[in-house]
Amino acid sequence: MTNWLLLRGLTRDRRHWGSFPGEMAARLGGRVVTIDPPGFGTQNGRVSPRSIAAITDDIRARFEPGDDEWSLLGISLGGMMAMNWVARYPGDFRRCVVVNTGAAELIRPHQLRFGLASLIAGKRFRTVAAHEAAALRLTSNRPVEELAELAATWARYQREAGPLDASVLGQAAAAATFRLPARIPVPLLVLASKGDRLADYRMAERITARFGAASAVHPDAGHDLPLDDGPWVCEQIEKWLAPTR
Repeated sequence: MTNWLLLRGLTRDRRHWGSFPGEMAARLGGRVVTIDPPGFGTQNGRVSPRSIAAITDDIRARFEPGDDEWSLLGISLGGMMAMNWVARYPGDFRRCVVVNTGAAELIRPHQLRFGLASLIAGKRFRTVAAHEAAALRLTSNRPVEELAELAATWARYQREAGPLDASVLGQAAAAATFRLPARIPVPLLVLASKGDRLADYRMAERITARFGAASAVHPDAGHDLPLDDGPWVCEQIEKWLAPTR
């Protein structure tokens, strides 16, 4: 049985995982641990570094694995961190799962999506509640009434411990300049969503081909796949792990 460390995406922190860590622990067993990236959540008084490697090293310095076996899961920006982490420190984790992630060299001009840029650019002109509602409409395909309630909760998170603008821009710069490592020396599972309006799911196909990874594609979930269909994510990981159990 392995434990899991979860890494969240752009401008998000550990609170945004919601019920998913508990669902994952109940389905797969072991501990499921979340951690805030520099500049966000409990770390919001600091400014985020502007590279994936530096963000990863900051989190690694605060993570305390003990003597247990761990695996790593990252979504979006967290997926970039996860690939960077296992490539540079292959002894830290037994395996790695990435969800709706990509890299600079995988984006083709005709597949560029400008939703994230407009979301970040318009942040200063919206109320906190309106910004979180817009973010959820971009990243989730859940029913509108469910997103309205969730947006209110996420707006409260921002009021309680929101990031500095410099941290948002730092993470955006890190994501824009991230390139895939030469190799991933641990077993890799790549999950993606065809309904993702933020990261083209075909980037996942290229990551899978590059590293000879296992993969699965959800037919209609949005970018925030654990939010839209957490049980499906757990099911794919369970199937992937089955031969090793």
